[in-house]
Amino acid sequence: MQKRIHVRSIIASLGAMMICSVTLAHAEGMKLGYVDVKSAMENTAAYQQGMKRLESLKAQKVKELQTLGERISQSEKDMLGQSMAMAPDQLAQKQQDLKSMRTEFQRKQQDAQEALSAEQNRIQINIGSKFEKVVTSYGKKGKYDMIMPKPMFLYVDPKHDVTAAITKLLDAQK
Repeated sequence: MQKRIHVRSIIASLGAMMICSVTLAHAEGMKLGYVDVKSAMENTAAYQQGMKRLESLKAQKVKELQTLGERISQSEKDMLGQSMAMAPDQLAQKQQDLKSMRTEFQRKQQDAQEALSAEQNRIQINIGSKFEKVVTSYGKKGKYDMIMPKPMFLYVDPKHDVTAAITKLLDAQK
């Protein structure tokens, strides 16, 4: 946590130094903009669709794991109820089967988590790869001197916010 705050402080300080280093006369003629990167990306149609796919995948994985968990639970109950009537080698086999089911459950749980993480990364990479191009293009067309990420500033007049325009351009990208 302290490391994150420290990094943000450094970034903010560097941003402030960059802006302050520009002479006042030159600064009056500068065209500045800022973008809330997270908001711009999360409000795109592609991100929203990706999150729906992710939620669907998550629901599917949860259902699969619940089914397997119920099978394990039922097997445990069956084994406990029948353990006195079973031969030792039969009981050992049931215990081995149960152990295999638990191992399979853990493996499926891990696979599900990896699949969800991979899908989330795909969504972010897909939009992120377009983001820089869109901002650069928007900045050049709008003759901006700088477009900075919102967390860089403590206060900026909302008239400099280009987040909505960037989101709209990201949505237009195919």
